[in-house]
Amino acid sequence: MESDEQLVDSILNGNQQHFRELILKYQSRVLAVALKVTNNQKDAEDISQEVFLQLYRSLGNFNGDSSFSTWIYRITMNKAIDYKRKQDRQLEQEPEDVISSLPEMNRLSPEEALLKNLDKELIHSYLIELPPAYRDVLKLYYFDELSYSEISMKLNVAVKTVESRLYRAKRLIKDKHRGGII
Repeated sequence: MESDEQLVDSILNGNQQHFRELILKYQSRVLAVALKVTNNQKDAEDISQEVFLQLYRSLGNFNGDSSFSTWIYRITMNKAIDYKRKQDRQLEQEPEDVISSLPEMNRLSPEEALLKNLDKELIHSYLIELPPAYRDVLKLYYFDELSYSEISMKLNVAVKTVESRLYRAKRLIKDKHRGGII
């Protein structure tokens, strides 16, 4: 197998088939980095696609000052951070009537709403540190409000597996919250 630098040289010299090799080699790493930043599978997939488009367009700019893996990691981080900023700006620009139409926020005092948001941020920070199997079950149960059987069908696992993963995930978060280590 050729080194990354050899693949890049070959692609720049017209062998477009080698670009496929770069994609296959780095697609899981790019997706993992994007997923860690966005915490959303679909967004991470979109970002990954953008990364490889950017990579294709910018391949001639790779100068070898750093390793190719470092360069692609930097592109991925930049794309993911840009994506998050864009999402944050869109959220800030939502009309007030949309925000005021949220029933939960209308029932909560400003203090309660702030505490609820802080709890969600804390839970999200714990979720990032969980293994994917536990994280998926927790998200589906608490955020998507699916039943055990719905989660079982969605993840294609037994209901008992859902129960045990949910139990273990809660236990890991509880240990982390008490200062334990995940």
